[in-house]
Amino acid sequence: MTQGLRWYLTSTALFLIPGGIQIVLFPYLVAVHLHESPTRVGLAQMASQLPMLVLLLWGGVVGDRFDQRRLLIALQFGMMAPPLVIAALASMDSLTYAVLIGWALVGGTFGAFAQPARDALLNRIAGDQVQRVVILSIGVQYGVQIVGFAIGSMASLTGIIPILITQSLVLLLATFATRRIPVAAKPSAPRRAAIAEIAEGVRLAWRSSTIRPAVMQAFSVGIFFAGTYVVVLPLMVRDVYGGTSRGIAAAFAANMLGTCTTVFWLMRRGGLERPGRALLIGSAVSLSVLSVLTQELPIWAFYTVVYLWGLCGGISMTMSRSIVQEAAPADARARLLSVYSLGFMGGMPVGSALLGWCVEHLGVHQAVWVPVTGMLLVTTSLALFTDLAQVRRQGQ
Repeated sequence: MTQGLRWYLTSTALFLIPGGIQIVLFPYLVAVHLHESPTRVGLAQMASQLPMLVLLLWGGVVGDRFDQRRLLIALQFGMMAPPLVIAALASMDSLTYAVLIGWALVGGTFGAFAQPARDALLNRIAGDQVQRVVILSIGVQYGVQIVGFAIGSMASLTGIIPILITQSLVLLLATFATRRIPVAAKPSAPRRAAIAEIAEGVRLAWRSSTIRPAVMQAFSVGIFFAGTYVVVLPLMVRDVYGGTSRGIAAAFAANMLGTCTTVFWLMRRGGLERPGRALLIGSAVSLSVLSVLTQELPIWAFYTVVYLWGLCGGISMTMSRSIVQEAAPADARARLLSVYSLGFMGGMPVGSALLGWCVEHLGVHQAVWVPVTGMLLVTTSLALFTDLAQVRRQGQ
């Protein structure tokens, strides 16, 4: 492992621990601390994802124009402030639904610029081992997020202020780790208007028979699977099993542990030669597993199903991103990765609002049929009408 890759993975791990804390802490505050309705929980999660929808393509342009390492250093340093502000407000007992929405919008804005830069930086250190490094990177990301879940799960015991301070301090460590990534020469390219560069990135993605179906699949995952993850699982923990922050964290951790299991298997195997076909098979198995949550289950069976669902998610997350990483030209990589991420993140606000409404009006178990049916239609269409199944691995 090169020095650049070692520090990149360290930086990524430290950056994702606060992300794992946020994944648990935010729905806990909205669903349990404030005890908001399922619709308002869904809308709150939607608010956290809207900045990605609006700003992610701009983040791709910025990531292509500026040195990604320097950009990440600045963004991570800035991201330390919002948790400290929320901690100060919490100490004054001033946390409201509107305050949490504001926190979500600010955090999402930072993320819209950080994610494309981090994705593009990966290719600068991966060489011709893109799929293997993507698998390793995702394994690290999901593995350390479990650490974030464990920290976030303590909120109902310690209170949220120590958790928020920890979140900020780990972001400071991530900033220092990013500074240790070796500086690499960045090829210069003539700059055009930002709108023109965004439009070119979208056109490149749409015209590519390889990237287009991967983006379409990511969008559907954002709507149906990610919406289920961030809205239905916390509400199921709260309403069916009477859980608090620890129950929510355990559900997220079970899913992530499943993903990490798949990623570990992929690392041992050295990747897959037919990532597109694996993506379709993984989606089909995933929706089948998810359908089990339409039934009333004992709590041990609930967490088992969530773990198995995560096993399938490991295929989806690694293969779809690898396809785009390998197919994207270097001078437009951040923009194309931002289009891919927009596909995923753009679906999440829709899915969060939709599934929050479905839980309130159909019940938490029957609402699961919505993502199962939607993902079945999408997966079938991609298999029949695109070349996704024929996509092969590039490089070794």
